[in-house]
Parts: sequence; C-alpha cells; structure tokens
Amino acid sequence: MTFHGIAPSERPLIIPVFITHRGCTNRCAFCDQEAIAGAGALPEEVPGIVEKYRNWSAGDRPVELSFYGGSFTALPVRELGEYLQAGTELIARGLVGSLRCSTRPDTLNPGMAKLLATSGFKVVELGAQTMSDRLLEAMDRGHAAEDTRRAVKTLKKEGLAVVLQFMSGYPDETAADVATTCRAVAEMRPDAIRIYPFLPLAGTKIAQRLQRKEARFDPVAAIERAADIFLAAQEAGIPTIRIGLPKDNLVETPYPDNLAQVVVAEALARLAKRGEREFILPAAWETSVAIAKKSGRWPEEATVVWDRES
Repeated sequence: MTFHGIAPSERPLIIPVFITHRGCTNRCAFCDQEAIAGAGALPEEVPGIVEKYRNWSAGDRPVELSFYGGSFTALPVRELGEYLQAGTELIARGLVGSLRCSTRPDTLNPGMAKLLATSGFKVVELGAQTMSDRLLEAMDRGHAAEDTRRAVKTLKKEGLAVVLQFMSGYPDETAADVATTCRAVAEMRPDAIRIYPFLPLAGTKIAQRLQRKEARFDPVAAIERAADIFLAAQEAGIPTIRIGLPKDNLVETPYPDNLAQVVVAEALARLAKRGEREFILPAAWETSVAIAKKSGRWPEEATVVWDRES
C-alpha cells in the first residue's frame, strides 16, 4: 500500500495567528483555546508576528499566514475586515504568499467563500470533529454533519483547498461514530485532514463530567480510533498533516510525546494483520515502523520502500 504524505518542497511555512475563541458562536463541551494557544492576537499585532517568524525560519518555502483558534468566518464584520486588511497588506509586501484560516462549518456560505477566495486565501480548515450527528450533539457543537458536507462543497466550488479537523476518543464516542466519520472522509474527499485525540482540559464541560464520573475517557481508545481515521484517509489517498495538539501551553497530556508516530505504527500494524506485506512509506515514518516491529505485530516478510520525497 502507498501512504500519502506531503513532499517537503510542498510544505509551506505556516505562520499561526491565534484569534482565541473570537467568532465562536458557542462554547463546545471540550474546548478551551486559551489553554492551548494563549490569549490570541489583535489585527495590529499580525505584521509583527509574521516578521518574527520569518526571522526564525530561513528558506524559500511558500509562506502562509493562518488564523487559528476561533471561528474566523463568524467574526464581526469590522473585526473580520481588519484581519483581512492585515493579511492582504502582507501579501502586497511580499512577506506572505497566501492566507489560511480555521472556522466552523456552519459559518460558511457562498458569499463568505467567495470573499476568502478573492482576499488571498488558499486553504480553509473546518472544525468537523466528527461526522456523527449523535456525537456532535454530545459535544455541544451546535451544528450538524450536513453543515460540514455543505461547507466542503461550497469551498471547493471557489477553488479553495479544504482541511478537515477531527477529534478521536471523545468520552461519548462509540465505534459506530468513528465508522461514520471514516466513511464520510472518503465521500467528502478533503485535501487533507488533522486528527486531534481528545484531551480533557480543566474547566471544560466534559472535564467536569469526567470528574463527576458521569463519563469515561480511555486514552488507548483515542489512539486506536485516531488510527481508524488515519487509515480511512490514507486508503482514500488523503494525507494527514498533523496528529495531536501543540504542546506549548499544555502542562501534561495522557499521550506519549511521540503520539503521531504511535498512531501511524498502530495503523501499520493493523494493515500487516490484514495481510498487507508491501508498504511504500514516507521516510519520516521510519520510527513508526520500528514501533510496529517492537510491538510484535510486524511480519518478518513485510517489505518497505522508503519514499524520500515525502
């Protein structure tokens, strides 16, 4: 089986600007963006952030300015305009090649998609979380799976690339929920996905339920279900650009530091168990193969061809 990565030459330098919780129409049961990314940045702070990152990261890779951590397309009109102006001015100065944002699926309509496409955006990331309506309700997401499907079509119609963000291991999640998400990934065909195994952030609604023992969280199940989603995407030819949350502001997590490598190892071991014996893998996954071998679930007769370009 051929696994799908993104070639180093195609990986942009993504400069993140966090707009923590701004534009969010409700607070999801699992979310605390300040714990993950800090308080966020105002429009006037954006140029300084870009210049700082460019000074840190030499090279000639494409540069993308990305607005993360809130619901960008649900910002008040004036605030949205200020961020758009900051971004387009940086493009005009040659400091940024394109823009990117993350947002809720239910905040996308044809007019907003067109505005993004004509304002320098190339990629939009949608916080899908799951394609199970039952689980979306349990998460207090406030939108349906159909909103995600509609948003993907709307964005693609404007020529925008779509990245879908999924969560695995939510305490109310079932195997059926994950299977629903896996089928939908292949049907929607995003350009890439991210997978965030559930993290019980203190003070959130779901963390309080866990403390009261009204719900149960299993980190092992979260890893296994992340592998389910990862495999579904790979089998559909869709790359996974990240597994896990940034750890800058997180004191501790229930997952290993090499979470992404562990998830990939789990996926590889499962394929081997199914009878797969020939693997074409990105060279960056050598550690995952080593983990799979150490688990005792890697057949001696399996062969690996390392793709040094991805």
